[in-house]
Amino acid sequence: MPAKKVLFIAFIYPPMSAAGVHRSVRFVRYLPELGWDITVLTPEEKEYPPMTPVDRSLVDKIPASVKEERTRIFQGFFKLFNLKESMAANKDAKKKLVSKFFSTEEKKDKAAPLDPGLIKELAEQANLKKPAPKQKSRFQKLKDLIYDLFTIPDKNVSWLPYAVARGWKLYRQKQVDIIYSTAPPFTDHLVALILKKLTGLPWIADFRDPWARSPMKVDELRGTFRGRAYDYLERKFVENADKVILNTPYAEAEFIEFYGQALRDKFCVIPNGFDPADFESAEFAANGEVKRDKLVITHTGALYRKRNPDAFFQAVAEIIDEGIISPEELEVKFVGIIAPDLFKSFKDFEKLESVIRVYPQVSHKEALRFQAESDVLLLFQPGTSLSVPGKFFEYVALKKYMLAVAVPGATTEIVEKHGLGATATPDDIARIKEGLVDFIKRWRNGGIGYVHNSDAYEQYNGRNIARMLSDQMNMLV
Repeated sequence: MPAKKVLFIAFIYPPMSAAGVHRSVRFVRYLPELGWDITVLTPEEKEYPPMTPVDRSLVDKIPASVKEERTRIFQGFFKLFNLKESMAANKDAKKKLVSKFFSTEEKKDKAAPLDPGLIKELAEQANLKKPAPKQKSRFQKLKDLIYDLFTIPDKNVSWLPYAVARGWKLYRQKQVDIIYSTAPPFTDHLVALILKKLTGLPWIADFRDPWARSPMKVDELRGTFRGRAYDYLERKFVENADKVILNTPYAEAEFIEFYGQALRDKFCVIPNGFDPADFESAEFAANGEVKRDKLVITHTGALYRKRNPDAFFQAVAEIIDEGIISPEELEVKFVGIIAPDLFKSFKDFEKLESVIRVYPQVSHKEALRFQAESDVLLLFQPGTSLSVPGKFFEYVALKKYMLAVAVPGATTEIVEKHGLGATATPDDIARIKEGLVDFIKRWRNGGIGYVHNSDAYEQYNGRNIARMLSDQMNMLV
């Protein structure tokens, strides 16, 4: 039988390495094995927004059979958006962060840690009291309204006309049997909604993150024009999509509760996972117990919004002060972008300067190497019980124990169910210390080793998860 043709709408797609790219890479890598002919609709690299992180090693994962339709983006909007952002930002601090944390090429050698002096300076800047917000003028309110109007559902909406036009062309050429869109950015779903209306094709909308009722943004959206627009558009997406994918049972339950039992059959869960091919080399194999000279704890990926390591730092400082471990025996690594405001957590950096290492953003493969060379992997998931961070599943694939500082919910449930490590709520310093002390004892007693006898590896294997998406698409085609 000829392969069934899917139009895969993904603004975030290699070589872009923004959050969520790995889910799309896994799907396009393994769906062809299941009989799918994939055409990815995505922007041209030269059209990416400023400061977009790029990882060219991701391109090597895409099968040659996958076709790509790359389009332009209307750039006039970006000039408006960047002007607004630059006026609100501290330019000097921003330049330092950009130069240190953003990369446009894969690094050939392991990244060097940031200079401690820079970290102190950034911490001091983040701790400066911001001036009280001034009453906005009518002109400023008008500018904010215009900004909102031109950035709904998000700043990537300027891709919309080109994406819809190319999607319509592909349909006319009979190259599409089904539409799949992945968000954020939610412009992807808006493109798919319009194409659904134009073509009548079945459409699967994949929500990688909560949106209109996102716990991370609920306060800033409540009662705003943007919040009302999100509510309206999300409902349109749900009502018009033939299937809505959520990535945790908690997120599915929230959608069912909000939209009612009449729509419950539209919702299904396809979790995130890991690409098994990433872990087939010997350097990433969990094939023995390791006792290092230092206990190495590592966090990879971005720290932003509520992912604040302050309580973790306090717990580390206390176990050192109490003599449970010496600074010479411990190394804590943060690899990736840190939002400027979160450098507030580094206010006592001098006390932990010999323990903490901060590295700029690295390629995906290099991030995996940092994980593999660690004893314990660190995870922050505050503010929401609905989601599980993508890096969690790489930790699972490496069979590494983890310390999950997270609210009770989707993340902590998996850790506890499969015996993957310790959990603590984000403000429970005593519980974080308890987890650290347990890891220290195990490290002293021959090494922490690997997670054994857990079925989490097969449950979150990317090949198996791609099969789940294939099954859903087969039911619609």
